[in-house]
Amino acid sequence: MSLEPVFFRPSDRVPPLDDDPDDFMGYEVLVDFLEQRALQQLDGDFIEIGAFMGRGTAKLAALARRYDKMVYVIDPFEPGLDQTLSKSGIKASEVYEAFLRGRSMLETYQESTRGFDNILTIREDSRKVRFGGEQRFCFGFIDGCHDQVHVENDYYVIWPHLVPGGILGLHDYRFDEWPEVTTAVDKIVDRHSDEICEAYEIEAKYSIRSLLLVKK
Repeated sequence: MSLEPVFFRPSDRVPPLDDDPDDFMGYEVLVDFLEQRALQQLDGDFIEIGAFMGRGTAKLAALARRYDKMVYVIDPFEPGLDQTLSKSGIKASEVYEAFLRGRSMLETYQESTRGFDNILTIREDSRKVRFGGEQRFCFGFIDGCHDQVHVENDYYVIWPHLVPGGILGLHDYRFDEWPEVTTAVDKIVDRHSDEICEAYEIEAKYSIRSLLLVKK
């Protein structure tokens, strides 16, 4: 990747692993970053591809609600759909099932997001979702299926609708277990570097990083 990202890690905001274990990412760090960038001043809503159990979705929705913004969520809520094989030989679907501990992914998500009227949930494989030209987003976050095809697809679901100054985050960047994510992201950044003005890496739970791209 030709664009070298700046590392952003507010250590006092990284939650411990046993704090809200159903939040796989640690959204406190992400929310801090968005507020520091004053993203709420931009036009457009939030979008998340891959909500898993919805704990992060609820934290995004709480932020969005303060500024009269919606959170669009794309997820089929079928843990078996992601058959990406990790470097250690474990399928992504097996990781999801381990964290779900027999619970329904959809029902857990619904429980986590109950009480928020600013979430629009699209229960669909992201490869089947496209938005009209009038749709605008100021923030997007991708943490869906971990294969290269889905990561590249998810970028194009969001990026054309991201407003100037808006931010697109991609989870699991440079995470050794899911190499297809990094391959896809590096390819995307090289291809669209002239549309990106800044890049940041943030680190949260499990020392896993996300790459944040700021659109020109």
